[in-house]
Amino acid sequence: MATALHTAAGTGPLRCRSAAAGLMAVALAGCVAPQDELDRVGAAKAVPLAEVVVDGRAFSVQVEGRGTGLRLTADGARPVEGRLVRVAASASPLAMDEGAVAKKAARQGCGKAGGRFNEVAIGVYERSGAAWVFAGACA
Repeated sequence: MATALHTAAGTGPLRCRSAAAGLMAVALAGCVAPQDELDRVGAAKAVPLAEVVVDGRAFSVQVEGRGTGLRLTADGARPVEGRLVRVAASASPLAMDEGAVAKKAARQGCGKAGGRFNEVAIGVYERSGAAWVFAGACA
């Protein structure tokens, strides 16, 4: 089921894929924000790449920059501040439907970088790098 939501700033729709639209946790795992939301993240010193393992699968996690991401609320999308977390699979490219496992890897990578992962930050699938990016997710 596809659901269209709009960002609070009116910058464009969020496209969500979920099996049960009524379950917010499932919906958050598969949300995709427009690329321009990623472009707002400022460049800052990046934390070296971390290797993490989730469910027996290896991932490369990069924590970088500071900026604004998005989180879903009952009133629509709202900004969330923190560092950007980029997750790529080590052996094979991540697919668009792997947001939930990418979020688990992002959580571990953020912790390794000394941060606290914001569970409500929306992930963005980056087709060019076959990676998931969680802007503002690591405080």
